[in-house]
Amino acid sequence: MADLNRVFLTGRLVADPDVKYTPSGAQVAQFRIAVNRSYKKKDSDEWFQESFFVTIVTWSKLAEKVEKNFKKGDLVLVEGRLNIRSYEVEGVKKWVTDITANSVSFLPRNRPGGDVKENHKEVSGDSDIEVPFS
Repeated sequence: MADLNRVFLTGRLVADPDVKYTPSGAQVAQFRIAVNRSYKKKDSDEWFQESFFVTIVTWSKLAEKVEKNFKKGDLVLVEGRLNIRSYEVEGVKKWVTDITANSVSFLPRNRPGGDVKENHKEVSGDSDIEVPFS
């Protein structure tokens, strides 16, 4: 069986996507999302919440769509793969962890009064992912 590297995250964009181009002309959009986690401590009835921030990278057509459709504060669902890489700066090894997205979708927001905003939009990259289960 082949290894599996697939990640699903929901969170809010903490800033508008940052768009750049590689020397060969490929478009890259990068943005960060805040992902929240609620939990109870073992000896407490009180709920706690913590947030962590994840960098999302999109390429080519997906990067173009992300640039046009997403902005700070949007609640999104990201599906992609985990990347961990290293590089050196002045002899010091640094590590970077991010997600390369295959798709990014808007999630509906609750409006005051309980309505759900009718604004679901999905943008996908050109990916040939085979799902080992359905």
